Amino acid sequence: MRPEDVGNRERQLLGTPWRRFLESVPGQVLANPNVFRLRQELFLHGDHRLLELGCGSGSRLLALDNAVRFARHPAAGIEPSPRLARRAGRAFIANRRPLSAVLADPGALPFAAATFDVAISADLLRFLDVRSAQAALREVARVLKPGAMLLAWDLAPPDGRMAWWQRFWLRGYPGRIASENSLMSLAERSGFGWTRPARLRPFFWPPAPRVSFVAATLAPGWRYEDGVLYPPAPDPPPAADGEAPA
Repeated sequence: MRPEDVGNRERQLLGTPWRRFLESVPGQVLANPNVFRLRQELFLHGDHRLLELGCGSGSRLLALDNAVRFARHPAAGIEPSPRLARRAGRAFIANRRPLSAVLADPGALPFAAATFDVAISADLLRFLDVRSAQAALREVARVLKPGAMLLAWDLAPPDGRMAWWQRFWLRGYPGRIASENSLMSLAERSGFGWTRPARLRPFFWPPAPRVSFVAATLAPGWRYEDGVLYPPAPDPPPAADGEAPA
C-alpha cells in the first residue's frame, strides 16, 4: 500500500472529531451497524480464528469479540496505517481481550497459508488501486482455510435517481469506489473459488449505498460452475461379495 494511500486513509477515518467518533464502538452503530449481526451472518463461535483486513481503530473486532468471546485463538486485525494500528492496539489492551492489531501491508500478510477460519474487510478496498486490491484479496485467499469465507463491504458508486445526493456525500470520501460486480470479479481472479452479493443493510453514515459481497475458498472436492456450487461426488457403494466393483 503506497504511503499516499495510507495518508488518505488516515485523513478519511481520523481527520475530524466526528470521524474519530465513528471509529469507536458506539460510532459503528452508525457507520457499520451490520457488525453487530455478523455473529449470526457468519455463524461465528469462540473457536474460530478471525482476520479483519483493515481493522481501523479496532472497534469492529471489539464488537465481534463482545458477541462471540473468542477463546481458543486470538482474532487478528491488519491495519496499514500506523496511527490506526496504535489506536487499535491500545483499545485491545484496555479491554484485556485476546485481540491483536498488526501493522502490515494488506498485500503482504505476515501469516502462514490456511491459518484463518473467516475474514472480514470493511472500508479498505477503496483505498487501493486495482493491482493493490488484487494483491490484498490474493493474500486473504492464501491465509484462509479451504472452504473459508471473506465478507467485505465498502462505499458504492452513485446510482439511480438519488445519484446526485450520493455524489454530494462521496466528495468527502475520495478513493477508487468500485461496483459490486467488479469487486467480485476481482476476488475470483485472486484465488477465491466463488463469490455472491451479501446485500448487507442498513448503513446510516455516510448516507450513501454500499457494495457488499462474500468470497469463499473451495473445500477439497467442491467445484463452482456457471453460478452453481457442486459438492464432491459421492463415493460408489461397496461391491457385494462376488460382484465386480462399479
